[in-house]
Amino acid sequence: MINKTRAFIRLFFFAIGSLLYILRYLLKAIFVGFDLDRILRIRMSWFKWINKGLGVEIEVFGNMPKEGGLIVCNHRSYFDPIIVLSQLLALPVGKAEMKSWPIIGLGARLSGVIFVQRKTPEGRSQARQDILKTIERGYAVINYPEGTTHTNAQTIDFKPGMFKDAAKVGFPIYPVALEYQQVNDAWVGDDTFIRHFVECFGKRKTKIRISYGPKLMSSETEKLMSDSKHWIDKELLNLRSNWHEKGQSI
Repeated sequence: MINKTRAFIRLFFFAIGSLLYILRYLLKAIFVGFDLDRILRIRMSWFKWINKGLGVEIEVFGNMPKEGGLIVCNHRSYFDPIIVLSQLLALPVGKAEMKSWPIIGLGARLSGVIFVQRKTPEGRSQARQDILKTIERGYAVINYPEGTTHTNAQTIDFKPGMFKDAAKVGFPIYPVALEYQQVNDAWVGDDTFIRHFVECFGKRKTKIRISYGPKLMSSETEKLMSDSKHWIDKELLNLRSNWHEKGQSI
């Protein structure tokens, strides 16, 4: 009962707080205009507060990327981007269905989320073009090449799409491994948002680790994809097997 009460209080904080941050940006935009860099900073600030409010403890390993490029991360939950975006001024790739989500959809549209319509080749192609244009403007883009969430100890097969573009155009890839201490914190299958939120964030603490890998560049698609996957797979095992070792808490 205590966990459920805690979870619903946190859900209220998440929803109302997000709405207030969106309104804050919109009001400011009326007077000074829309600015992507400003909303990315506002979003980062809010996501830091979300982590604190939801009882999320993050340990960070490695060095965060400081240049534009493609951030390639394994995928556990809808919460994954919040972890990365509380640390980096980057733009995530999200499924087109997010546009219709209450509050979150509006925030996503305002903050430059690159939406992908996965059901059609045209939709996937358009998303790749949008990602490429964003990277060319000097931004980092977060991509989940597995295409779905899961609880496997290591990554499932990567989709080659953006690796082809990285090899052809020559922009860098930064592999990132992200792991939750409790396996049930992953959001998989047909699980509902509310049920998962209550279980995950009803706990006093949700512990998450994230590790940033080296800058990867190559003119060969398969090498970029293989090197990224190998680094993430190895690091996921390290994060889980050495949970007692401390990284940099934020």
